[in-house]
Amino acid sequence: MIEIVDKKSCVGCNACTEICPFDCIPLINDDEGFYYPKIDHSVCVDCPICDRVCPITDKLPETARLMPYIEKAEILRYNEPLVHASYSTNHEIRIDSTSGGIFSELAFKMFNEGGYVGGAVYNDDFSVSHILTNDRERLPDIRSSKYVLSLTDKLFPDVQEKLKSGNKVLVCGAPCQIVALYAFLKQDYKNLVTCDFVCKGVNSPLVFKKYIEWLEGKYQSKAVKIKAKDKTEGWHKFSMRVDFENGKSYVKNRYHDPFFVGYLQTGLFTMPACFDCQFKGVSQKSDITLADFWGIETIDKSMDQDLGTSLILLNSDKGAKYFESISKNIVSKRLTMEDALPGNSAIYLSEEEGDEDLRKEFYKDLEKRPFDVVIKKYFPMPTFMSNLKIQLERVDRGFAMIKEIILSPTSTIRIFKKFFPTINLFQEKK
Repeated sequence: MIEIVDKKSCVGCNACTEICPFDCIPLINDDEGFYYPKIDHSVCVDCPICDRVCPITDKLPETARLMPYIEKAEILRYNEPLVHASYSTNHEIRIDSTSGGIFSELAFKMFNEGGYVGGAVYNDDFSVSHILTNDRERLPDIRSSKYVLSLTDKLFPDVQEKLKSGNKVLVCGAPCQIVALYAFLKQDYKNLVTCDFVCKGVNSPLVFKKYIEWLEGKYQSKAVKIKAKDKTEGWHKFSMRVDFENGKSYVKNRYHDPFFVGYLQTGLFTMPACFDCQFKGVSQKSDITLADFWGIETIDKSMDQDLGTSLILLNSDKGAKYFESISKNIVSKRLTMEDALPGNSAIYLSEEEGDEDLRKEFYKDLEKRPFDVVIKKYFPMPTFMSNLKIQLERVDRGFAMIKEIILSPTSTIRIFKKFFPTINLFQEKK
């Protein structure tokens, strides 16, 4: 049975809660605002079902866990993904999307086929949950990143019911959520397409709530719409945008918005499991992985108009075929992992964990002190020197990641073959 001893071993995916036949594993908020399962021992019979569905503590051998998936769906998975830089030809969709609008095009394809789309939306209180819908009018709500832990609620059983009824389904979530979905389903389905994203980490719903409440007090009006990574100042200098009932709007770029500064530079309110993420690397369990193609301007300037360009990693033949089906609605160029990696270190690297004592102090202050006071103490706005330091640290991390990848045996062989194609490293001596 699931017992959370170390919070770094739980991603809050909700799979154990939904799979439990005795309904004895509710999700409970901790003092940081994250959701964790807590077993009701008065009802629990100590069966192993919750352990087997957990994407982290899964106790089934890999071969046994994948057998139904392989035998029933017969999906070809790639050892190394197919890489594309892409964006939607629909200008409005591209502008309103986090990166290049590719998820929207994938979703439109599913809606046009009468299928269902699952993704994260803001609730009325601006917490975040996953929904599953066949209403294309909900796509603007699903579109764009939410940098807060999302509750999957009834997503997994709803997806299962739709698939068993023969409906087509597209589901987008964090890598850990997609792995949890497959574990819950116990198999892949030909009528299921999964999509995850390159994840830097998810953040505390409590901190986000305090942040929105602070803005509502500042603007003396209720927030009605939130757009993370708004492109008012361009894609490269993305902003947080919050619109209010009184017609006013808050727009601050990532260097001057306290939520983005805290998230991107401190890690003080990132979920503990994200500091040692077990779902990094390529060839994810999803069919398609999405991300911003940071650095595309140095690779192919024609693909960058500062409006957003998507990095596409196709992990299976099912994902590749589905992506090909939207080709008439997008601009896309085939590239390589060597092109993608320099600007997208989060593919391989987890968020760095900050000082534990400072984190405890932060949450104590968050509980007792006004949010603007907390901002000034923990999220100082950047200076020239602090910006320079951040950039140098990112460069160092990027070089470390590339060195690690290049020095791996498989990568070394691939690179050697690229530059010396006529030499057979494994040719037997005669």
